[in-house]
Amino acid sequence: MKQEFSASTPVVAPASPPVPSDSREIELKFFADEAGFKASQQWSALDGTASARAQRLRSIYFDTPNADLERNKITLRIRNQRRAFVMTLKWRGNFSGGLFERGEIEVPSPVAEPDVSLFGAEITGMLVRVIQDQPLVAIYETDIRRVLRRIASGSSDIEIAFDSGHIIAGDQKLAVREIEMELKSGDPAELYRQGIALAESFPVQIGTLAKSARGALLSSGKPPGPARGASPLAGAPSVDEAIASVINGCLAQFTGNWPAFESGDTVTAIHQMRVALRRLRSLLGLFQRAFPCAEFAAFRINAKDIAAILGEARNWDVFLQLLHDGPAKAFPEFAGFAEIIAQSEQQRDAAYEKIRGLLASVETTRFVLSLQAFVVRHGWRNTMAPEALPRLTEPAKAFATGNLNRMHNKLTKRGKNLAAFEPHKRHQIRIELKKLRYAADLFAGLFPSAELREHTRITAKLQNQLGIFNDLMTARDMVAKLDTSAPAVNFATGIITGWCGRGAQEDDEALAEAWKKFRKLKNLEE
Repeated sequence: MKQEFSASTPVVAPASPPVPSDSREIELKFFADEAGFKASQQWSALDGTASARAQRLRSIYFDTPNADLERNKITLRIRNQRRAFVMTLKWRGNFSGGLFERGEIEVPSPVAEPDVSLFGAEITGMLVRVIQDQPLVAIYETDIRRVLRRIASGSSDIEIAFDSGHIIAGDQKLAVREIEMELKSGDPAELYRQGIALAESFPVQIGTLAKSARGALLSSGKPPGPARGASPLAGAPSVDEAIASVINGCLAQFTGNWPAFESGDTVTAIHQMRVALRRLRSLLGLFQRAFPCAEFAAFRINAKDIAAILGEARNWDVFLQLLHDGPAKAFPEFAGFAEIIAQSEQQRDAAYEKIRGLLASVETTRFVLSLQAFVVRHGWRNTMAPEALPRLTEPAKAFATGNLNRMHNKLTKRGKNLAAFEPHKRHQIRIELKKLRYAADLFAGLFPSAELREHTRITAKLQNQLGIFNDLMTARDMVAKLDTSAPAVNFATGIITGWCGRGAQEDDEALAEAWKKFRKLKNLEE
């Protein structure tokens, strides 16, 4: 089931299709167990005056043999619907709806094989650049029973779909049981409010992987990979646009690592979730300083509380890595290390369970959806005096430059003689340095690559040196949480403490050199 598709146009970087706003979908997805799935279909918010409509949806998803569409975050499917075929194109973009908004175009298709020319010249041109001269082949399919209802929500029209069935890729099959809420018309913020209400009423968990993403993973046989953050900014956005894009980028990094935590690289996923929340807290603080807003402050507190739970697991991961690479490897003859590692793994596993509960909790769902609603309505505008609103239309690059320079200058003053600082003062400098690094990462797209490259390289080097020292100090704290009553374990913990103390002292010379280079950095030019 494929179509040979050739392209004679030159290969250039793909671009998102230029489409009007009504060719976008805003949709929430929730996963549920069988009991929660059945119970939620009796939700009092459902429109009791409209009867449920049941459908069977069979869809085939296409891509090139090299998965070029998936790599460009584009989905192409053909669905058999009411004895007719519908071809659908979906793609990710820098939309205001962030995590939950995608571009979508649907066209009738005479056959069950893709003909991308049906999308029109502009869309076809974009797809040609992505596909090049490769065939489009069937990769996986879905067989879904869908029950459609409506939510009674005043002026907004929200459709809710209860989907059950399977994703099929070759001889692999994955069960599907999910609830989709799609805004058909009206206020996006109402969709998020209804999503929170659903999570507060039933045992459901907000989903971060669409059926297409799960199908691609199933067909590849690969686990979901960690999501690393990148600068969400490009071009010349205003401050107002930059605030929305930065918050969306942090949310995408945070939730994008949930699948990897469940069934992929757990250690990296936890680290990336913490980084996402720290970036978010740092930038919310920056925005709060410039545009005081109670919601900026409240979301910072929420992010801190979530990050604290992630931090416990991360500390055990780092401690175990230090043990394996350091003292346990250097002194394999001491039996106490095996017991310490076993205790640490038990503590880490308990911390992982807390994270699973955290991600499934209504509090986390409320945080994600409330923050997304805040972005959609640009809530920070509501607390500003009318005469201050024009500041939001100023170029984001000028805002970024001024703040990055201010943060750098503040650090060079506070960190004089850094290598001689006691651990607590070093930690405070490290926190401020990370705020600078996070801001630089998120604003990087506003600057020519060479302009920030040296700043980022030197700042990262200093941050790494302070991080090494912090990890050694944290390791000593983790030892205090272990049962050291057994003589062999007590002896091994003494080795760990000495190992960390020696490492901290050896780190001072490299730290002093990294600090010297950081202080010499020149301010960015506006």
